[in-house]
Amino acid sequence: MKRTGKYTKELNFMLHTIGKYVAFAALGVSALSAASAQSIKGTINLPGTPEDVAVNYLTNRIYVAIPSFGGPTDTLAVIDGNTDTLIQSISIPTVGYTVAVDTVRNLVYVGGCFEDVNGLNRCEVAVVNGKQNSLAQTIPVTTSQGNGIQGLTVNQITGTVYVSNASDNVIDVIEPGAKAVCSTISLAGESPVGVAVNPFTNQVYVALSNDLVDVIDGRKKTIVATATVGTSNANVASNWLSGNVFVVNSVEGISTVGVLNSKGGNVATVAVGNTPFGVDVDLATNLAFVTNLIDNSVSVINGKTNTVSATLPVSGTFVAVNPTTAKVYVSGQANQLIVLNEQ
Repeated sequence: MKRTGKYTKELNFMLHTIGKYVAFAALGVSALSAASAQSIKGTINLPGTPEDVAVNYLTNRIYVAIPSFGGPTDTLAVIDGNTDTLIQSISIPTVGYTVAVDTVRNLVYVGGCFEDVNGLNRCEVAVVNGKQNSLAQTIPVTTSQGNGIQGLTVNQITGTVYVSNASDNVIDVIEPGAKAVCSTISLAGESPVGVAVNPFTNQVYVALSNDLVDVIDGRKKTIVATATVGTSNANVASNWLSGNVFVVNSVEGISTVGVLNSKGGNVATVAVGNTPFGVDVDLATNLAFVTNLIDNSVSVINGKTNTVSATLPVSGTFVAVNPTTAKVYVSGQANQLIVLNEQ
């Protein structure tokens, strides 16, 4: 079928790139990569303490949310993945917490909340044009008082954005080009945190702060399954190719990551470091990277065997993988972004 539309070239390139990953995996390259050792490549100085980090693997740009903690604006730092250097700091509204990238449309979404002059919680999603490195628009997200926006993800094929609204126990849905939230999806549990989507199956995975993970049909916007994982979940990552989903159980003294299949069935429980928090997965190598807050370490999970293959002495919170360069970016706790070599 011939593809039409504004983003045909970019979408075809993305699918071609992922297609190469499938071919590599079939030849056993991913198994070889999984056996290689990871190492710390270096650090990138940032203009503040980083929160979430996301990668556009088509442009090789890395985006880091940096809150001002009371200033008039927050910052979205733009990193050149070729040189691993900071190339621009973009002023955004004071919502610098969670980040997601639409690689096809070259848009960056930054979500978070702030307290207005009346002491009320205000939540927004800032949309940044990745080509122009400028703020394109701000989308308000109406929430009750509470934890507000805790996570973002984008379906790379449809362009739909899913916002984890922990105040109201819903997922807010923003369609491409919309200037407001288009719909909401009620959840089966409380306080959604991380959210991830598999664009090939159009299924959305929501980690809840209790022991549940909701699986949502992105087309129908309904829950199709609910899995029990851990005791208090935080972030979640989906491997689009294998279909498996990695769910972080983030409690001090707890050291596990739950692995689900695409339908939400429990596959394995992997022992990692103390209080895991951030997680991302490489589609090509099937390696998942998990930050452990108390241990100040990063656990590397082999997605084929669901066992830890390495542990690195890296202190950080969020993590993002660029599968095209085999680099891993960890938001550090001292105004730095830490760069790891995946192999």
